Amino acid sequence: MKPSGQNPYRLPPAQADNPGNRKKQQFLEDEQFRRLAETPGRPAAMAFFEERLRRAAAVPPAKPRLGLLCNLVPVELILAAGGEAVRLDCGNSASVMAGEEILSGDVCPLAKATLGQFLRPDSAASACDALIVPATCDAKRKLAELLADYKPVFILSLPADKDPDRHAAAVAAELRRLAAFIAGVTGRAATRASLRAAMALTGRRSDLLRRIQAVRWEKPRALTARDLFACVQSSLLSPEPLDTWLEAAERLLVEVEAYTPERRSLRPRLLLTGAPMVWPNFKVLNLLEECGADVVADTLCTGVESCLEPAVTDETSFDALLRALASRSIFGAICPCFTTQTTRINRVLDLREQAKADGVINYSLRLCQPFDLESYRLERVLKDRRFPVMNLRTDYSLEDTEQLRVRLEAFLETL
Repeated sequence: MKPSGQNPYRLPPAQADNPGNRKKQQFLEDEQFRRLAETPGRPAAMAFFEERLRRAAAVPPAKPRLGLLCNLVPVELILAAGGEAVRLDCGNSASVMAGEEILSGDVCPLAKATLGQFLRPDSAASACDALIVPATCDAKRKLAELLADYKPVFILSLPADKDPDRHAAAVAAELRRLAAFIAGVTGRAATRASLRAAMALTGRRSDLLRRIQAVRWEKPRALTARDLFACVQSSLLSPEPLDTWLEAAERLLVEVEAYTPERRSLRPRLLLTGAPMVWPNFKVLNLLEECGADVVADTLCTGVESCLEPAVTDETSFDALLRALASRSIFGAICPCFTTQTTRINRVLDLREQAKADGVINYSLRLCQPFDLESYRLERVLKDRRFPVMNLRTDYSLEDTEQLRVRLEAFLETL
């Protein structure tokens, strides 16, 4: 009899190392780097974050490495156990084509692109010792089963709703189970002291990003949204130590604070909400800024929102630290995998006021049903409050770029 949880139909890991596809992936990244470099008055500190993104896949493991497929995983548990953490969600449209060799059906492009990275022996995904996949949607759940052919996989079970009174004990137990899995990979268990140190490290990142965001609310052109997303994602998609990122972020903050606009900006201020937007798929960000708008806030799990909230607790026990991580990463999440979208709508309404946004762009990734299903209620709530909103539904390809540009320009004219 097979051990519980072991798949009796496990397959040899599929490989499809296509040199032509690899060149196309590199071309798409280089093209986005070129667009970023053309930004006038760009902070010099951005060079560090660009380079960190460039070499993310080539960094050799210095410690046991765990790959994450979602922002709901408390990265502090990995750091506290002496491991490296890297987020493996992929936004490269050429990687989608690679992933389609296995996932040929109507599956979201993020899942296909992520799987496509596992087909390359030189990718960051291939260098991981184990994977952590939250059960957020059907695509991620079934992707976890496919990835188990490549690496040991931990599936993080989530409650259907975010009621801590009902689910706090179950979530804490799940995080303890996750901590034990991580310890089995790294050979070292997280302690109260190491977990507090890891939380302090990510807390510094939150503080720096909140300060950068506060400056952008006053002076949006001090740092474009594209550069802000590149800055944030260089801390997520790279397995390099967070300490070095913090040093560069402090230099970036100094430059951003010193920025003095030549004149008062009349560009429309937008709030971006919706599906993950992962490097180098900055198509919508490119269009918004090229059309003359400034994205001054976002609720994306790959944007500044993903790192803004630190895990905070006055207690010092290990269980209390786990509860703080659960409160931030799961019960405080605005992911549409949960049965209610109240948290997300509240966050959008609050950010609209705080950032003084003129309109909302609701970004849906084609074939991502959870975000599609939330679009109706979000649009009605905003329109009932007489707040301009535009639903933008697209995928990773560039074929609809000009069509989207026309729609965006028409929406911006109404502002």
